[in-house]
Amino acid sequence: MDLSIIITVYNQQHYLERALLSCLRQHIEALEIIVVDDGSEPAIVLPSLDVPSHVTLRLLSKSNGGVASARNLGISEAQGHFIKFLDCDDELLPECCSLQLSSLEPSRAELSIIGYKVLQADKWVQGIPKFDTLLQALFQGNVAPLHSFMYRTEDVRMVGGFDETERTLQAMEDYDFNFRLALAGVNAVTVHQTGVLYHRLANSRSSNTNKVHSANVRILLNAIETVVMSRSRQVCLLDLLQGIALLAVQSQDFCSFIKILPSLRQMVVESSQLMVSKFSLQVQSRLELAKHVDEKEFWILQKQLLSEVKLDPLQSLSPPGYALRPASPPLAAHYFDGVLLAKALAKASGSKALWLWGTGMWADYWLGMLGSFGVQPVGFIDSFVSDDGTTYKGLPCLGLSKVPDHLIEHVIICSRDSYFTIMHILSERQLDHRILHYVTI
Repeated sequence: MDLSIIITVYNQQHYLERALLSCLRQHIEALEIIVVDDGSEPAIVLPSLDVPSHVTLRLLSKSNGGVASARNLGISEAQGHFIKFLDCDDELLPECCSLQLSSLEPSRAELSIIGYKVLQADKWVQGIPKFDTLLQALFQGNVAPLHSFMYRTEDVRMVGGFDETERTLQAMEDYDFNFRLALAGVNAVTVHQTGVLYHRLANSRSSNTNKVHSANVRILLNAIETVVMSRSRQVCLLDLLQGIALLAVQSQDFCSFIKILPSLRQMVVESSQLMVSKFSLQVQSRLELAKHVDEKEFWILQKQLLSEVKLDPLQSLSPPGYALRPASPPLAAHYFDGVLLAKALAKASGSKALWLWGTGMWADYWLGMLGSFGVQPVGFIDSFVSDDGTTYKGLPCLGLSKVPDHLIEHVIICSRDSYFTIMHILSERQLDHRILHYVTI
């Protein structure tokens, strides 16, 4: 068997046929498709499809235990030399699997990553991962949706499949999984074509930013501890510090990283002095803006580590331009359109009922920028607020349904990943004319 595609399903019977049809369109000589029903009610049934003779399709059922346990059941049953995972609400494009199989050498510990399109609201956003090494990229963040990856079955089983412990808590299992593969020495090859479609649903697990950030912190800390204990030279200190800084700002969880930063002192920076100096300037600017004790301590530790770095004498050049976030400020907010930003700030300055949609890094950035103009928003709108008494940064934080239309004069969307989704929600409520846009759409 060449390839096993594992599709996990939980109460989404209506999406399954679309996912299966996308698998049946693959140009693979010997294909196994395993559908795992993770305790759906009513139970999942396979749709009536014309399955070619070279394809084996079977359904496995289990009690509900989460997507990680469902994938692990599929892994234990898979007979293919390679494995690909697919959520039932996503799709593979026809050339996806054949392109990825041709990119892999069965005797090497490698995985393949192909480009993807993400559907957000009514717009497709395309991405093709580009980076130096997989481990370097993962310390900067998750590089692609899970179904962009193809794995050797022996590598998947070597790391024990997906984590089912409290480290992931049913969030970011794929990030943790890829991290453990990279830490075990599995390299990556990339196919520079689009191969998968990712339908990002408004109520999906990945849309719960607080849960995702918490899991992200636990996973990154676990990876850092592994690197420190193994004294691995695969990872550059600068990549670690940038990844830690980015996640700390996004999650506003500085305390979790304060304890582990001193353990990084013995690591070598395999980068140029220019890159170190550039990041040092960003750290200094963040230190000057820090308002809380733990936030200040975090940036002071970052600054100390950068001042004590041991540069690798062989690395006199900056990383190549195609590297993942090679020289872009890792702590910058959006890619602002200057003219739109000026207009947005001008309107915000005169607004009597300005709301910020979102909490976290981008909301903090906007709050600080508006504050420098003497502008105070009424409060925050957040999709996941469960309590009417919730506050954020000392201001009310409410769900959109709790804010009457007449109390919203303007809205600034403080989210990079969900910008178009939020715009679509506001449009459905006929509030799109009240959005202060600052990026070109």
